[in-house]
Amino acid sequence: MVISLETPSLEQKNNTKKIFFLAGDHRGDLQGSIVIWHLKRLLPDLEITGVGGKLMKEAGMTCIHNSDEMAVIGIIEVVKNFKTLKHIKSDIQNWLSNNRPDMVVLIDYPDFNKMIADYAKSIGLHVLYYITPQVWAWRSGRVKDFVKVIDEAVVFFPFEVDIWKNAGTTVNWFGHPLVGKAVPSAPKEVLREKFELTGEQIVGILPGSRTQEIDYILPELLTAADYILKKYPKVEFLIPLASTIEESHVRSYLQQHPKLNVKIIRDKAYDVMEASDVCIVTSGTATLETAIIGTPMVVVYRTNWITSILTKYFIESAYIALPNVIAGRRIVPELIRENFRANNVAYAAIEILEDKKVQARIRDDLKKVKKSLGEPGAGERVAEHIAKRLQELGH
Repeated sequence: MVISLETPSLEQKNNTKKIFFLAGDHRGDLQGSIVIWHLKRLLPDLEITGVGGKLMKEAGMTCIHNSDEMAVIGIIEVVKNFKTLKHIKSDIQNWLSNNRPDMVVLIDYPDFNKMIADYAKSIGLHVLYYITPQVWAWRSGRVKDFVKVIDEAVVFFPFEVDIWKNAGTTVNWFGHPLVGKAVPSAPKEVLREKFELTGEQIVGILPGSRTQEIDYILPELLTAADYILKKYPKVEFLIPLASTIEESHVRSYLQQHPKLNVKIIRDKAYDVMEASDVCIVTSGTATLETAIIGTPMVVVYRTNWITSILTKYFIESAYIALPNVIAGRRIVPELIRENFRANNVAYAAIEILEDKKVQARIRDDLKKVKKSLGEPGAGERVAEHIAKRLQELGH
């Protein structure tokens, strides 16, 4: 779709369009940056302000706060950071009140973003929610509360359309923005040569993009790696390091596992996924990226014990791993809560490494998942939709 922008009048030129984006974590920063990049191309004079990270800033957004300040997970962590989050909330509300943007775009981060949506709606601003809360997974009743404080939703997955439409809001699906973006820089063998890999088995370890996830998850994964090493003495491990994580923090854990042959690769997650025979992936966006690339995986997750106990009773989905959710059945192993133990993780990874038929079956299932996510260019289509909506609101 091509946006045909009318020649602005003198009055319109003096009334530059303004939009506010809010992304509270690394995932939102990535997806927001894709949309912003295309928006700046469509509407060069558009003023984009908000809360985000390095990627959204590089795409052309002026940040009033960095999303790193908000990247907390779990009930305990939210309580610990209550003052910081309250301060950011107050600053956002003041900015919205004083600047009155033409649209507020909220990305993921549901509990905090709902408060901002409530305020924005109360002062008459148009609210678009992008990457809507996973009401299909847990606390499904939330959808009724969200539709009261937003004007429209843009969802990630096709099965979400009916959920939000039936709840009473305008909803669109333009495909998943990672399709066409989650692409390695080279074929498997080229990447293995580039990374100087000589192991008979290559295992990718993706412990998450937040420091808290590293602390909760990486120690268990490294112990699992020790088990895998006993089975395959010539195995090598790759850890792709997110821009949000300090290498020294990861190395402090690696020092406790001196026998492991581990290479840390900065900002090359897609290449690590492609180069690996199997990946052990923390639940979240990385599982979908791995699925799109097509590498067999084991999905894991752990948080603090209070959050873990509470979510056990709130989660309504049969699966937590996104490839399984989309497929509607278990196509990759997932190990969470009490099942997330080093021996279980190692066993699941070894089972994949040992059996070519299992590998082929998983790869075939992941191809089907990728196909269901739509065609490349979703981020551009979302930006085109927002640009069109801004014109309509102006009229």
